[in-house]
Amino acid sequence: MNNTKMTKARLLGTSTLVAAVLGVSFGASMASANAQSGATDAQVLNLDAGNLRASLDQVAAQFGLQLIVQGDLSGLQGQSVSGELDATQAFSVLLAGSGHNFEFITEDSVRVFPVAAHGSENSVTLPNVVVSATRSRRSISSMSPTVVVIGREQIEAQLAKTSDVTNVIRNSVPGFMFDDQSLIGSTETFRGRDVQVLVDGISRNTPLRNSSRILSMIDVAQIESIEVIPGSNAMNGDGATGATINIITKTGEAGTNTFSVDGHVKAFTDDVGDSLAPSLTLAGSGGIGAVDYAASVTGAKSNNFYDGYGNQVPSDAMLGQGGFDNAEDLNVFGKAGLTLADGHRLFLSTEVVRFRQNIEYYPDLSTDPISVNYDAPYNAQPIEDESQYFTAGYEYDFGKLGVGDLKLFYNDSYKQAARAEYHSTYNFALVALADSPSTEDPLGQSVIDTLKTGVKLSTDTPLDMVYDGMSLSWGGDLTFDDVKYRTISGRDIGAPMEQDGKAVFAQVSAPVTQYLDLSGGVRYEKYDLTVSDFTRPNYMRYVGGVGQTYFGTAAFTGGDASYSAVTYNASAVVHWTDKIDTSLSYSEGFSVPDVGAYTRRAGLTGIPLNFADIDVEASKVKTYELAARYAGTDFRTTGAVYMSTNERGDNFDTATSELSQEKERILGAELTAEYDISEDTFVGALASYVEGRYDTNEDGDLDSWLPNNRIPSPFRFTGYVDSYVWDDLNMRFDGTYTAPRSKIDDAKIDSSLVFNLSAHYPVLGGTARLGVENIFDASYENPAASALRGYSVAGHGRTIMMGFRREF
Repeated sequence: MNNTKMTKARLLGTSTLVAAVLGVSFGASMASANAQSGATDAQVLNLDAGNLRASLDQVAAQFGLQLIVQGDLSGLQGQSVSGELDATQAFSVLLAGSGHNFEFITEDSVRVFPVAAHGSENSVTLPNVVVSATRSRRSISSMSPTVVVIGREQIEAQLAKTSDVTNVIRNSVPGFMFDDQSLIGSTETFRGRDVQVLVDGISRNTPLRNSSRILSMIDVAQIESIEVIPGSNAMNGDGATGATINIITKTGEAGTNTFSVDGHVKAFTDDVGDSLAPSLTLAGSGGIGAVDYAASVTGAKSNNFYDGYGNQVPSDAMLGQGGFDNAEDLNVFGKAGLTLADGHRLFLSTEVVRFRQNIEYYPDLSTDPISVNYDAPYNAQPIEDESQYFTAGYEYDFGKLGVGDLKLFYNDSYKQAARAEYHSTYNFALVALADSPSTEDPLGQSVIDTLKTGVKLSTDTPLDMVYDGMSLSWGGDLTFDDVKYRTISGRDIGAPMEQDGKAVFAQVSAPVTQYLDLSGGVRYEKYDLTVSDFTRPNYMRYVGGVGQTYFGTAAFTGGDASYSAVTYNASAVVHWTDKIDTSLSYSEGFSVPDVGAYTRRAGLTGIPLNFADIDVEASKVKTYELAARYAGTDFRTTGAVYMSTNERGDNFDTATSELSQEKERILGAELTAEYDISEDTFVGALASYVEGRYDTNEDGDLDSWLPNNRIPSPFRFTGYVDSYVWDDLNMRFDGTYTAPRSKIDDAKIDSSLVFNLSAHYPVLGGTARLGVENIFDASYENPAASALRGYSVAGHGRTIMMGFRREF
C-alpha cells in the first residue's frame, strides 16, 4: 500500500471511529428519552430461593427493566420473593445479605453493584465462590489469593472489544503471556510454563502430540465462569505445570427460561470494507419441572486483517498454524440435565466445532516484519478444525458418604494445518511423494487426529467427626488416548500412539481455627504408552526453485513405556482480619513430553530411529508461592512471589528442531490492585514479572536464560479505568505494556504498548456495545508470535467492534 492509500485508509478509519462513537451516543440519548415507566407498579411475584443472577433477570424481565450488573454474582444465592411487590421492593428482598445493592439510573434501567465497591459499608462481604478445578469444591476464600474466578458479568464486560477467551483471561489475570493473535496456543504460557485447559473439569489438552488449538476454539457464549489456578497442579492429570484453567459452561435453571440474541460486527479501520467480520449467537437456557437445559449456536465469518503499519496481516504468519482472518467458524453447544431427586442429577453436554480458514496468499519471510506475498497465491488445502466433545455425568449427594460427581467423556478432534512454503532456515524440508522423492506431496499438510475418552470420579466426604469442618476429597481417573499424526493423504508422519492412564487422589482440607485454613493432598498417576512402528516419509527441498531429494524414508521402531508420578500439594491460608489474608503453598505438577514431535523427526541428527533409544521422561514441576490479599472498602489488592523448579524441563530449539530436557528454575512476582475513586469510577492494574534459567550442558549449573518461546517478555503491565458516565453509559479504557527481552543473543524481542476502549449502554431493551482495540493504531511487534518462530511478526492494528445483545 503506497503512502497516499495508507493516508486515505487511516483517515477513513478515524472517520469511522468518530462516526461509531457519535452513533452510539445518539442512539443512547434517543433510548433514554423514550424510557418506559412501570417499575413502581406492584406485580405478583413468586420466586423460590436460587441463583441470584437468574432471579434478578426474571424480576427485571417481569417489570420491563434493563439490568446492568457491576461486579461478580457467581455462586451467590438470592432470597425467595413472593407477594404483590413493586420493583424496588423485589430487588431489596432479592439482594438482602448478598453484599450488593441497586439503584435506578433511568426509569427503565437498574444497576446492581457491590456494596463494598461503593463505600456504603465498612466491612467487605466476599461471595462464597466454590472452585471445582481443585477436585475438592473448596471455597475460594480458603485458597491462595492468586486463584481467580472470572464470572459471567466480568466476561460480558470484555465482549465489547473481544470474543476471544484467551484475551478475556489475559485481561483478568496476571501471569498469562501476551496473545500471539493466531489459532495456536504454543505461546499461551503461564508463569513461563504450560497451561492445562479443562471444560467442566475435562481436559482438552493432547500431550502426546500437542495440537495447541484449544482456547481459540472455545465459544465464549457457552461460558458461565472461568476458574484460574496459577502454579503447578496435578489434580486433573498432566499438563498443568504453569496453571490450570477450568471453563465452566452454562447450566439452565427450572422456571427461569430465557432466550438471547447477540450479534456484532468487527472491522479494521485501515480497510473497513475488506475486513468486515460479522458474528451472531442465538442462546437459551432454563428448565421445566425436573429438566434443565442450556444451548447456544454461534456463527462467525472474517475477512482480511491489518497490522499497525496499515499492511494486510499474513494469514499464516506462524507457518502452518494459521489465524482468524478469512475464516468461517461454527460452534454448537448444548447441555441438558434431569433431577432425579434432591441432590441427584443426570446430565449430558456436547460441543461441536467447525472451523475453516481459506488462506489467500503465502507469507513473505524476507521482510521485517513478515508480510503478505501477493506474488504467491496459496495453492493447497485450507486450515480446518472439526472437533466434537461429549460429557455425561451423575451428580450425587449421599449425605455422610459425600457429595460429588461421576463423569464419562469422549473428545474427538481433527486439526488440519496449512501448507507452509519451503524456507532454508524456518521450513527446510517438505514431505515428498513416496514414488518421487524430489517432488513435493501436494497433500503433505499435517493432520493431528486425536481421540480421548475416560471416566472421572470426585467426591467430598465430610470428616466432622474427626474435626469440625474437615473434609476429605477423593477420587480417581481412567483415561485413554489415541493419537494419529498424518498427512492429508493418510501417510503417517509421526508414530501412531495409544496411552492408558490411571490415577487416584486424596485431599484433606480443614479450617483449623477461624483464622487458619490448611489443605494438603497427594495424587498417584501412571501412564502406559504404546508407540507403533511406522515408516517416516521421505522429504525434499527446493534449491533455486528446483525440487531435490533431501533425505529418504526411514523405518521407526516403536515400543512400550510407562510414566508414573506421585505429586503432592500443601497450603496454609491465614485470615489475619476480615480484610487481610496471606497464604503459603507448595504444589507439584507434571507433563508428559510431546512424543509425537520426537517421532516426526526420527532419523535426523541426534534423534534415534528406535523409541527405546529416546531418552524422554515426564517433567515434574515444583512451585513455591507466598501470596497476600487485602480487600478494603475502597481499595483491593493481591500480590504473590513464586519460584518453580524442575529437573527435566522441555525446551524446543528452533535452530535444530530438537526437544531437550534440562534442569531449570523460574522466578516471578504478580500484583493486582483496584481503587474506587467514587461510586461510579474505579481504576486498576495487573502486573507480572517472570524470568528463568536452565542448564544447557547438564553440569548442574543454571548457565543460560530460557529461550524466548518460553518467556517472550519478562514484564507485563495492564492499567485500566472503568466509569459510568452520562448515567448508565459504562466506559472502560485500558492499556497493556510488554517489556522487551534481550537475554538471547541476536534474538531480541521488542516492547509493545497497546490501548483499548470499550463501552456498554442499555438501549431498546438490550445492551449496545462498542469496542476499539489498539485505539492509536500503533505499529508494534507481537512479542509472543515473534518469539515462537524467530522472525518479526507485526501486531494487529486498530479495530472497531459494534454489537448488540437482547434477552427475552
